[in-house]
Amino acid sequence: MDHEPDPTSLAQGQRPKAVADLYREYGRQVTRWAARLAGPWLEVDDIVQEVFLVAHQQLEGFRGDSLVSTWLFSITNNVVRHRRRKERLRHWLLGKAAHELPVQAPRLTPVEVLERNQASATVYRALDGMAEKYRTPFVLFEIEGLSGQEIAQLTGVHPTTLRVHLLRAREQFAARIAVLQDRERTT
Repeated sequence: MDHEPDPTSLAQGQRPKAVADLYREYGRQVTRWAARLAGPWLEVDDIVQEVFLVAHQQLEGFRGDSLVSTWLFSITNNVVRHRRRKERLRHWLLGKAAHELPVQAPRLTPVEVLERNQASATVYRALDGMAEKYRTPFVLFEIEGLSGQEIAQLTGVHPTTLRVHLLRAREQFAARIAVLQDRERTT
């Protein structure tokens, strides 16, 4: 059973008592955010572990000025951004291919696996080149399926500004996908 956090259980102004309580209540949600924001090339379990380690370290400083989910999203987003930068630098320094494709479920045919991996790689290559202020809301809206209001609350961006960011994100994404697909056709 997929447990969603109860928004009334740790409302604004309330402090969680322990990181274990946070993990129990928000672990699945943080895992989803991490998977969507990171893409297929980063280890989601490591990201989630780091998020809750940071939450544990910062728990005393959490005053309850925002929802716990907003605080955890901010930590998740920062951890993912740091890991993505670190991974890009590592690949650049080592001169390796930018990304390695993940292994897919065995139920698919080899052609389907290849097509899915190529499509996923293309999508995340397009996302990787986008500015973070556009990439994050795009991922949360288009991939995670959150509403504009939920994204505004998680990111602290005004709803009107968020709509502008989503519009620009869609434009950037479409342009980047077109360039990547043209490159793939010519190679």
